[in-house]
Amino acid sequence: MGEQVPVRQEEDTKPKRFVEKGPQVIYDTKTKVFWMKKDSWQDKGKFFNWHESRDYSDNKNMRKIGGYADWRLPSIDEAASLYSEEFENKAKGGSTIHIDPVFPEGGFKNIWLMGDTSTRRPRFDYVEGKVTGADEYAFGATRLCRKESAIRDHTRPPVRH
Repeated sequence: MGEQVPVRQEEDTKPKRFVEKGPQVIYDTKTKVFWMKKDSWQDKGKFFNWHESRDYSDNKNMRKIGGYADWRLPSIDEAASLYSEEFENKAKGGSTIHIDPVFPEGGFKNIWLMGDTSTRRPRFDYVEGKVTGADEYAFGATRLCRKESAIRDHTRPPVRH
């Protein structure tokens, strides 16, 4: 009898949604959003309030992490796009957060989001998959993102119609 050839798993042939782009960046091929691989807790080993999270973003931009200078706090929709109950990732403190395991274990369960409406700021809870509000000086973390931008070839003159 001939040798049996192992059957490839469907997930092995399916393109990955989240792709590593260097040591610090993950790219979401579905939403076209780049994410910092580590959240601010994993990166610095301390919590940040909402204001400090914005300062954290500014510092990453000054250093051009991943070659980019437009890192920011995510919108509600962007943060929610990382959540999927099919994913299990061990969070700080041992709880399970529902983000792709391409992101390293040990992230914080709540991340600060964009939002400047009051002293309560939005956060996304990756344990429960929902937006919550917290005092702007509460402790938390953030996972910075940036949107893919169109690259324009400046070596050619613009096309006139």
